[in-house]
Amino acid sequence: MTANRAHYVEKDCTFTFQGRTFESGGAVVTDQWIIAYPGKDGRLNDWHGQQIGTYRILSTWRTPRSFISSTMSSIECFVNGIRYVGRGAGIGMILRAKRSARQVQ
Repeated sequence: MTANRAHYVEKDCTFTFQGRTFESGGAVVTDQWIIAYPGKDGRLNDWHGQQIGTYRILSTWRTPRSFISSTMSSIECFVNGIRYVGRGAGIGMILRAKRSARQVQ
């Protein structure tokens, strides 16, 4: 079993809006899971917009009662050659994914 240690934890994810400072958790990459942000053209980004991998949408469904997004997608992504599968609400929205049992050779 692979250890669940962080390989990448993004830092300094703060912004100021109307005089108040807010902090995001940023991107995290471990052996078993990731938190990242889908961008345009299949680029998987960290919170600052730097590419850390690639992604593609496997399926999308409507979420009419959600206050976050009108759709949710199943997403396959690759970071450091490892395949992860999870869910996200669209470009720029947080994606949480687990390492897939099926790795692509």
